[in-house]
Amino acid sequence: MDASPRSRRARRAPAAPDTPAAGRRSAPLPPPPYELRLADLRTRWPGGEVIGFGDADLLLPQGRRVALLGRSRVGASALAAVLLGFLDYQGIATLNDVQLRDLADEDVRGVIGLCAHDAHLFDTTIAENVRVARPDATDEDVARALRDAGVDLPPDSRVDDQSVVVGAGRRRVALARALLADLPILILDEPDTGPGDDGADAALAELIAAADGRTLLLIMHRAVLPGAAPILRHVDEVLEI
Repeated sequence: MDASPRSRRARRAPAAPDTPAAGRRSAPLPPPPYELRLADLRTRWPGGEVIGFGDADLLLPQGRRVALLGRSRVGASALAAVLLGFLDYQGIATLNDVQLRDLADEDVRGVIGLCAHDAHLFDTTIAENVRVARPDATDEDVARALRDAGVDLPPDSRVDDQSVVVGAGRRRVALARALLADLPILILDEPDTGPGDDGADAALAELIAAADGRTLLLIMHRAVLPGAAPILRHVDEVLEI
């Protein structure tokens, strides 16, 4: 395992994109297993400043786990938006050598999913919140996804229960959705936690374990030293963006 920050020298930086993603071409979705590559990326929110991601040249074969240490929440959120098709970009963001911008948005989001700490929950039961990922899923399928994501509340619990929406609960429900949809690539956006927050790190380690076999991008917003962040032991590579 490599748990030290690394970056690789990028080629000449491309021009910044001018618009959010729109009017994508519908190239055929390549077959699995999926290999994601990110290099020389630049983007920006509409009307905002150009956001670059440093020298990072990242290749993720299926099952690889990488922690991205974001210098700002804005930059980390922009990267997630690029990968999910909400922002256009310049550079390389490919799925099996096909640029993400050339794929239909629904195809991209059928491969790459976001498990956010502030994921939206509908005013219904936990089970129905998870089932939106696959409406034809059986009760057993939903229960299994909840169990694998570490949600230890009854599936018929309603989300207005504070035990669901605080802490890691909201993100665990989002992970259960992703597991039910069987998405092969997951972006795990961690909440702000301080160094030494053992409870938060333990919950995060459980979420990483639940994503076993899937490609994982763990976006971390806190400044950490590799030797002082036990959570980094659960990933294969660490990069600063």
